[in-house]
Amino acid sequence: MRNLQVDDITYKRLQSLLSEYISSKQQDKDINDLLNELIDNYQEVQWGTLGGGAGGG
Repeated sequence: MRNLQVDDITYKRLQSLLSEYISSKQQDKDINDLLNELIDNYQEVQWGTLGGGAGGG
């Protein structure tokens, strides 16, 4: 496990997004799930579906 330092505003935004994410998925999710989903979505936008797993996600 690694630690990631973010500023207060980013933390609050992530917490808010996590709450929405948990609500929309209606499952027990955590910040790791959210960050991986954000990474996957970013990669799909940048590289298309072929690059979805390129970064280990």
